[in-house]
Amino acid sequence: MAAAHYEQAERFDEAASAYQRASSEARRRGALAEARTYLSQSLAQLAYSASGPSRDHAERAARLERGLLTSAADGYQSRAAAVDFERCLQLAGTDLRDDELFAALVAVVGYFTVRADLRRVAQLIESLRTGLEHGDQARRAVIAEMAGVLAFRRGEFSDAHSHFEEALVGLAGEDVRRIDAVWRNLTDPETHARMHLGVVHLFRGDLAGADGLLTQAAQRATDQAFPRGPYSLAFTRSLQTWMHMEAGHLDRAGALAAEVSELAERHGFDQWRLEGDTCRAAVDGLTAVAEGDTTLNSHIDTLRSLLETWRTLEINRFRTYYDAVLSRLLSAAGQPEAARGRLDTALQFARTTQMHFYDAELLRLRGSVQKDPTDRQADVDGAIQLARRQGATLFELRAALDDYALRGAPARLALMSVVERMPADSILTEMARARDALGLAQPETPGL
Repeated sequence: MAAAHYEQAERFDEAASAYQRASSEARRRGALAEARTYLSQSLAQLAYSASGPSRDHAERAARLERGLLTSAADGYQSRAAAVDFERCLQLAGTDLRDDELFAALVAVVGYFTVRADLRRVAQLIESLRTGLEHGDQARRAVIAEMAGVLAFRRGEFSDAHSHFEEALVGLAGEDVRRIDAVWRNLTDPETHARMHLGVVHLFRGDLAGADGLLTQAAQRATDQAFPRGPYSLAFTRSLQTWMHMEAGHLDRAGALAAEVSELAERHGFDQWRLEGDTCRAAVDGLTAVAEGDTTLNSHIDTLRSLLETWRTLEINRFRTYYDAVLSRLLSAAGQPEAARGRLDTALQFARTTQMHFYDAELLRLRGSVQKDPTDRQADVDGAIQLARRQGATLFELRAALDDYALRGAPARLALMSVVERMPADSILTEMARARDALGLAQPETPGL
């Protein structure tokens, strides 16, 4: 190949460029490992090049691309990817008018988001905002998207909704090439916004809206090239799995979890292989509980082992949700103390990271395994209050149902209040239970 010819002739700059072109071709073919290898060879040639702006520009481009491909294979928590991103920042300087610096910072935001280092994420977003006087619509849309993810992780769902809507409007009106210049992430930006907005709708109790947005996200991902398309689709399918688990549609959730695993195997995405395995373990465990199986030790051991791998690799993005699932399995297996301990750990992790998106459910579930009735009521009350502040109407409804089960008639008004704030045609199981408790008629609405 041309690159090897240039390398033998010690024409280092031309060899580096040829290896980068070979990497681009391998990426288009879906050969992830080969594409990374060519980028490493390109960087090896650049080590012999004369120093200067041209060489620095070539190294930045190669390292940013290799960091993204490494993240696709190993996950954003990859230390090797972090080294490439940090080197990009060193080479890019401090001028935020430079798209390459902006793009490198966006990639670093993705790295810290997966690790749930939300304080660092907030600092980086604020740094990017300081350069907006030099910015354009594409940059504003990208910042809005990252701010939406940050707000979502923090449990600030109203702010998240506003940021995602702003991002989608901005992305729709901007040239794709301009967006690609400043959004250097593995997920397609519009898909990323829609999938997260879908989960916000889910937490607000709007199952139909959530399903619509996630379906749109999946369709858009299907139309994208490798690696962005398959990576975005795996992410979307994992969130669709979550949605159907929350709705109690475990057969559908199992099929989607299997698709996450299949996408990971086909494209070499190790992170999604782990997440697919975790989704499937969660679905299998919840299915066993739904079928009345109390011999849950194998399900518990599998999910616990997978979550320990998450902890080791510092993949923290949605970890507290799976902690909640594990606590449900432990409780169903007659291990309330172990369930309470898992929930205490999850809540402490949320406090440490500021990742509060699932705190209301963690509190409600902890209430269900408290020994002392006073502690039980305190957790349920706390869950109701937090869910109401966050605008997480689904979680508020679940906690209000638990409160009604504990206190009966005195909790009726609170339950009625949250039912009135849910979609009138909701087909969620919790709404059916609430209508029965309140003596309300059930709507005739087809399921998803």
